[in-house]
Amino acid sequence: MRKTALSRAMGALATMGLVGALTVAAAPAQASERPIDITGYSVSSITVGDSSCRNIPVSASTKIKGDYVDSYGIIDVTRNGGVVDALWMEGRRVSDRASVCPSLYGLGAYKVGPADIFAEYDYWDSYFGEYFSDYSDYTDYSSKTFYVRGKTKSTLKATRSCSKVTLTATAQVYSPEKYRYAQYNGKKAKFQVKSGNTWKTLKTVDLKKGTAKITVKQPKKKSYRLTIPTATWAAPTTTKTVTK
Repeated sequence: MRKTALSRAMGALATMGLVGALTVAAAPAQASERPIDITGYSVSSITVGDSSCRNIPVSASTKIKGDYVDSYGIIDVTRNGGVVDALWMEGRRVSDRASVCPSLYGLGAYKVGPADIFAEYDYWDSYFGEYFSDYSDYTDYSSKTFYVRGKTKSTLKATRSCSKVTLTATAQVYSPEKYRYAQYNGKKAKFQVKSGNTWKTLKTVDLKKGTAKITVKQPKKKSYRLTIPTATWAAPTTTKTVTK
């Protein structure tokens, strides 16, 4: 990926006739080794309820040195270390869309960065008494993680036997690879009971085979719900309230 990205960047420069401006004179020690730095990326996490590919807007903030002239770059978009897309950077502007296909690459954490950069800068040559241009190519390791999460849904049923109430919850998450909803074994799910205007947690559980079940002793009629927090690959979900 590194050599391919650099070759593409150099090809773009050649097309614009900039390579011809290279000089054989050596740059002085004070010249920038990194004329432009990417200081951060802006990219939003998404939640998917189907298997279609998505184009996710990506932008970046940059910082330039005083001798900066121009730059080009290729920015990796990766999943588990494998490249899923490459974004184009031109000048100081990074405004592109990352193509992400969760049906191919799955749900979870994705990363924007690092970037291969090819930058032009000016320097003063005291021997000739004028400015010359030179070039620097390097890898900028700034990065930003974003998440592709599956849409979730959950249900809660309550049954009463005398003073005992049994709560049974089920949950599903959309699986792009399967093109359908599948059992969701959500972690740290909370069975809750309403007490006044607030919700009190009865028990925290991990779902198994998409299901969780508890029995509580409660002689009075109460309202119950189950809530599952956000995961790296699944959106949060809360059941409708049931009263029993």
